Amino acid sequence: MRKITVSCVVLVLLAFGASAGGADPKGPKLPKQRVALGGKTYTWDFQADTLGLRPAHTMTFGGNWQVLEDSASVELHAALPDTARADSAAGAVPVPPGPPPRRLLSQLEDDDGLVYHYLTFTRPMLGDLDASVRFRIRSGEIDPSAGLMFQMDPKGTSGYLVRASGKSGELAFHYMLYGRRRDVKFAKIPELAPGTWHTLAVQRRRSTLRVFYDGKEAMMVRDDRFSNGTVGVWTEDDTRVDFADLKTTAR
Repeated sequence: MRKITVSCVVLVLLAFGASAGGADPKGPKLPKQRVALGGKTYTWDFQADTLGLRPAHTMTFGGNWQVLEDSASVELHAALPDTARADSAAGAVPVPPGPPPRRLLSQLEDDDGLVYHYLTFTRPMLGDLDASVRFRIRSGEIDPSAGLMFQMDPKGTSGYLVRASGKSGELAFHYMLYGRRRDVKFAKIPELAPGTWHTLAVQRRRSTLRVFYDGKEAMMVRDDRFSNGTVGVWTEDDTRVDFADLKTTAR
């Protein structure tokens, strides 16, 4: 009986010691998503992705997203002189390689009944950042729009969105919360002409968010709803859009 009592006392003391700091008071640590270190840059040129499919490590929410070769680059690549091609095939002087046909990320759906379509990357996770993307609207009648998303959560339903709207002629800043878009601020921009390339860029430093359009600062917003997340791209209604040169730098 005495042995049992002593054993019980020892167990109680061990339990007390653990709760008082003798062992790890927090229990096992759960893995966390790692936020990218400051100064690291990530770019997407889609060269390693399969043509006709969406890029690797992405989630899509509506739309038809495909990696394609830019038709203008393909036509230029195909315009090499026939004599040069023949010489190259015969093992003579090779054709200067030059850059390969440029690849784009395209959203091709224009009639699925959805109000918007977007694609988010599942990595990297970024806190403060600089991010930019070039876009070219192919077509769109309801509201030809294209956007850049950032600080998106792992489920791709909450974060920030900057959008250029051809219908209103505005640059719009929104936040997404559980898949629903909320307006924050607007700024006027020149008319969006189909087939013309434009650049959207954002800069985030803590709660200060700056938005740039074609190299010029268009607005500044103070918001701290989301502190880190991934990036993505967006289209509206029946808009068909090409995206290129997506780039982010952790700050």
